[in-house]
Amino acid sequence: MNKISNAQAAQVLDDAASHIRAQAAHINELEEKLASRERRDRVEKLASLMHSKGLELDTPVETLADRFEKAAAAGKLEAVEHAVDLVGPDMGTKLAQLTNDEPGVSSGASTLEQFIVGVAG
Repeated sequence: MNKISNAQAAQVLDDAASHIRAQAAHINELEEKLASRERRDRVEKLASLMHSKGLELDTPVETLADRFEKAAAAGKLEAVEHAVDLVGPDMGTKLAQLTNDEPGVSSGASTLEQFIVGVAG
């Protein structure tokens, strides 16, 4: 049976501890990368869902994903996901538009159209 001295045993324990610390640091680094990738996948899916529901169509998916990553860092991503879930399909389409028409300015061309709109009278 091979016997080792106390100094050699201490050296083996020191080496083992340093290897364990290095492995733990490597594992933490990989876990952070994985969490970052999962978060990016989640925000890209949310941005695609928004586009499919007709929301923020003028903003590219990548820009929305970047915006949602900032919201995730602030801890607000769950609220955004819940809000998007509440939106039905095509609820983001514009049905009407508000204007700041001055009273007395004709919205219609004929007197009848002006009367119906309420300008003439």
